[in-house]
Amino acid sequence: MLQRTLARLAARDDIGVLSRNSLAGGTAVDRAAARLWLRSRLQEPPDNRLIVTNGTQGALLLLFEALVGQGGLLAAEALSYGVLPQLAARAHIRVCSLDLDADGIEPSSFELTCKTHRPRALYCNPTVHNPTAIMMPAERRKTIAEIARRHAVTIIEDEPLGCLHPEAPPPMAMIAPDITWYIAGLTKGLAHGFRVAYVVGPTAVETQAVATGANRLSYWFPSPVSTAIVNDWIVSGVADRVRNAISAEAACRQQLAEEILGDHGLATQPGGLHAWLSLPPGIDRRTFAQELARDRVLVRPSDAFAIEPERNHANAIRISLSGPLDREEVERGLRIIASALECRA
Repeated sequence: MLQRTLARLAARDDIGVLSRNSLAGGTAVDRAAARLWLRSRLQEPPDNRLIVTNGTQGALLLLFEALVGQGGLLAAEALSYGVLPQLAARAHIRVCSLDLDADGIEPSSFELTCKTHRPRALYCNPTVHNPTAIMMPAERRKTIAEIARRHAVTIIEDEPLGCLHPEAPPPMAMIAPDITWYIAGLTKGLAHGFRVAYVVGPTAVETQAVATGANRLSYWFPSPVSTAIVNDWIVSGVADRVRNAISAEAACRQQLAEEILGDHGLATQPGGLHAWLSLPPGIDRRTFAQELARDRVLVRPSDAFAIEPERNHANAIRISLSGPLDREEVERGLRIIASALECRA
């Protein structure tokens, strides 16, 4: 599909111009494609509330700088996006962790943090949480949104897997659109290499203020060649075919994980791209990950996702089901993990 799309783009009269122009927030064509992509999870946002960025990390830096500000405090799940501490350091902001339970952010932890530390924003990943694979229920999302509104905390909702889980509970951006900034990257639903992410702000005024406040800092501008490919795929229906193929493959891999590791404390979601494996007390997560690496099976211990390492009590590893190129490699890795667990039993 990519070969055919590149051939079509090469025949365009304006292909040379594409390589020269990179616009803050993307073009009107980029935003029109974004609205089509987002409609499985959001009502189509108007142009003036939509920003197209150079991937999720660029979007997060943009929002951290604008919404939290130097020295400001960001609240986040105790286990969260692995590079969040590094992004926070780049933006010169502080991060504090929130306790998790089986449904995601624990409300009393968030309430207490808001009262005692007064964070300016909450970063959260409620749909197939990275790394624990928790799907936050709708009622919990409403509760967290109510706490955030009561304490004037802005929500930054990162939903990279929403496009693969349209049946998931409504995003925070639907529950509390007045205080939520929504980010949808395309790395999981299309391809990692495109580095395109869509950001939807609460209001036109707030969205435009964030975009224009950094309109000379091109690090977050979307690549026009990448967006041209993405736009073509979304409008032509190719994007939906790719997304459906990823979903089908993910479902097969997730079933494999359940069959092989389901009796060992595995947590995952139907059609999930990753799984969370809680380890018995006698197995140290770091040592276990190192041993698996010697067998060329790469997993990440919970420490890689801990916002405050000294508070991390999760003896678990994250297993990526999407990394290997073929299903046989996935099965090989899962069986090596199962064998290593059984040897320790």
